[in-house]
Amino acid sequence: MKKKLFVGASVLALLMSAASTWAADKEITVWSWFVQSTMQKSIDAFQKAHPDVKVTYTYYNFSPEYITALKAAAASGSLPDVIGLQPGSLAQQYREQLEPINDRATKQWGADWEKNIFPVNRKQMQMGNPKGDTNYYLMPQESQVLCIWYNRKLFEELGIAVPKTYDDLKAASKKLTEGGFIPMFQGAADGWQNENVFLMLANQFSPGIVDKAQAGETPWTAPELVEAMQAWKGLFDDGVFQQGALGAHAYPTGAQLFQQGRVGMMALGSWWMQESKFPPPLSEFVHNMEGFDFFYMPPVKDGNKASPPVGGIDIGYGLTKNDAKNEEAWTFLAELTNGVGLQEALNDLNDLPAFSGHEPKGDITDHVKEMSARFMADLPKAENQRFASPAVAEALDNALAGVAAGSLEPKAALKSVDEATQKALASK
Repeated sequence: MKKKLFVGASVLALLMSAASTWAADKEITVWSWFVQSTMQKSIDAFQKAHPDVKVTYTYYNFSPEYITALKAAAASGSLPDVIGLQPGSLAQQYREQLEPINDRATKQWGADWEKNIFPVNRKQMQMGNPKGDTNYYLMPQESQVLCIWYNRKLFEELGIAVPKTYDDLKAASKKLTEGGFIPMFQGAADGWQNENVFLMLANQFSPGIVDKAQAGETPWTAPELVEAMQAWKGLFDDGVFQQGALGAHAYPTGAQLFQQGRVGMMALGSWWMQESKFPPPLSEFVHNMEGFDFFYMPPVKDGNKASPPVGGIDIGYGLTKNDAKNEEAWTFLAELTNGVGLQEALNDLNDLPAFSGHEPKGDITDHVKEMSARFMADLPKAENQRFASPAVAEALDNALAGVAAGSLEPKAALKSVDEATQKALASK
């Protein structure tokens, strides 16, 4: 009898061990800078549809925390199952640790699934891949369009009209400064925000020129790009950006000041609509977004047009090569980018969809609907926002910082970007 009890206990122990292992395999880990409250809604919706999979999410502020955490995890071989990515330079840094997802997407959505992704997003999904590599290493969740947001209440109180010319922009900045407000907050310690503003400027002088420069088809020292770099310096010298911008961060500092009504303008993007879902007392004008609207950078040179829409993939996700968990991880990624998880993010107005056929649902004001419709109309014609090579993006970041600080002349700064581009292209 005792022997039978011993065998039974052993079998039970084995079953419990197997169940524990199975449960561990069904738990996936996700890292990104995606808003934690919104991601939790996406996770809850996913787990309701897939109760056998547990998702553990770790949020990081994008710069520098997330970038630093990814580098450390990649170096130690401890990346999570799913990682948030931007296309081009960031995705390429981790391409060797990522599983191509072409076959999984075709199985999930059919052979023509790419046609449902907006054109600028499709272009960005393979940015920086080695020659002949047609794999996708990230799946886009959301799109964005870059713009200048402004505080409608401050503009009304100070008698400021939406700037149509560069002189208008300087005059608006002067009135805001004299009124005790920050004119246009620039987190110039963050390379990403500097890149965004430079792209707005460069595409005024020649739409698509940065893509040509990245591809080696146009030198970075082309007159249009030199003029764009001079205009970038002018935003500091002419008082459009705040004093001390070179040491400032867009998040959390700039965003919080903008929320609090202390900033007149800020170069952000369509993702700022999510502020309408944050309840008071954040500020009296943030809730429901009634206090905000947007415009595109006015022409900085006579004869130019206002900046065209610039954008593409806001955030995408990649599968790391954690083979044992990739079935469950892909199931989550698919729902997050084109399923129940995406719908929750859109309902929170986190940003625009990357796949066509989706729209936010729920309690959304007419003003937000109107702004969202403007963004969606501009998205299909957006110029590319991303950089294919990490080295080129870093070189441009350094050039922008040097010119802003006055330590580099525009043409010399751009020459260093051209050299980085030639080196990157030669290594492919």
